[in-house]
Amino acid sequence: MPNFKIPDKVKEKPLQSGAIAVAALIVAFLFFKFGVPAIESFFVHNKGEEAQGPVDVPAVTVISRTLERVDQLPGEIHAYQDVAIFPKVPGFIKWIGVDRGSIVKKGDLMVVMYAPEYLARRNEALSAFSQAKAQLQEGLSQLQSARAEWRQAKAQLLSDDSTYQRVKAASLVPGVVANNDVIVLGQTVDVDRENVKTWESKVLAAESQVDALRENVKVAQHGFENYKDFAEYLNIYAPFDGYITKRDMHVGSFVGPLGNGAYPEIVRIQQLDLLRIVTPVPEINTAGVLPGAKVEFTVSTFPGRRLVGTVARLGNYLEQKTRTMPVELNYFNPDYKVLPGMFCEVYWPTRRPEPTLFVPITSVVSTTLDTFVCRIKGNDIEWVPVKKGEIMGEFVEVFGDVYPGEVVAQYGSDELRPGQNVKPVLVAQKDVKRTERPTYHLHAQ
Repeated sequence: MPNFKIPDKVKEKPLQSGAIAVAALIVAFLFFKFGVPAIESFFVHNKGEEAQGPVDVPAVTVISRTLERVDQLPGEIHAYQDVAIFPKVPGFIKWIGVDRGSIVKKGDLMVVMYAPEYLARRNEALSAFSQAKAQLQEGLSQLQSARAEWRQAKAQLLSDDSTYQRVKAASLVPGVVANNDVIVLGQTVDVDRENVKTWESKVLAAESQVDALRENVKVAQHGFENYKDFAEYLNIYAPFDGYITKRDMHVGSFVGPLGNGAYPEIVRIQQLDLLRIVTPVPEINTAGVLPGAKVEFTVSTFPGRRLVGTVARLGNYLEQKTRTMPVELNYFNPDYKVLPGMFCEVYWPTRRPEPTLFVPITSVVSTTLDTFVCRIKGNDIEWVPVKKGEIMGEFVEVFGDVYPGEVVAQYGSDELRPGQNVKPVLVAQKDVKRTERPTYHLHAQ
């Protein structure tokens, strides 16, 4: 059997039982198939692998920065004021002085209506009011008469009772007054008392009737006042300076109030010189919303041109489905170039109030079990669990047991095992780019 020599480096390497068995089979096969040269070539090849050293790992440092970026959010454009014009009472359009595209000023007369039924009802209410007042006057007159009769009856009672008392006193002297005269005067006084009671009852009844008539007058007056401004109901004026964007009715059309039947609006007036830009701000960015901030947006009508609005109103609540807060911008639009109903892209500035830590996006490894970065400490790999925050360019916020200036692998990978000895190669921040993670190879010494 030919003699061959196993390299010393191979002899020094301790082999596990499985590896020894595999190596023995390979040696036997090579010997019987190709002879000694093949066996020597096998050991020389494995000697080259054994000579490999630590892994070259591109590395970066953890940096502290204030998050500043611009997010593109969808937006909707609305008129600052938008009113559909309905009449207060049903009727026919007698005259209409505006059409789609008309510009109106506050207080301008836009529509004149004619409502014969309401005119008749107004006249009926006026008649009922006048009749109620006449009845009240008659009742007051009757009350006054009853009170006069009551006063007269009381005066008559007082006079007759005085006479009776004198005659009765005189009758005590024999022969001065006949007893029959005293009896007649006494009966007269009794009749006067009953008469006073009768007129007192009539006065009370008349007062009650007058009170009822006064209530009737109030009811009739209220009914009439419902029609008092009827003439104004038939004239419709512009509620603010605006632009007529819709007209559905014409002269002779029958129209009615909103909610009563299927009456459509007469016209729609919108304020176009000032617009509302409504955009949904994500929950995570709501803390940075500042009233008065300038925000840019674009519309498809003016490609490449950025318009500027001002944060004016905050929703101060979150939509449950989207977890966003509606925010309104004011945009002055004196030339009416931007129109309500347009969609826009809002360039929303996002900024954290305090600095946070950032690493390249490629440095963070996300698995089904954990999210971590590969920190290089003393040329050894450590897996540090982190939570990801907002993205800024090629970097992402991280929150965990990491600190500014620490070195982490630019391309994190679970191939870099904890405790593995590596050779970090620092990369400048300007060279950080979002690329696929490389496959790490051993560094040949």
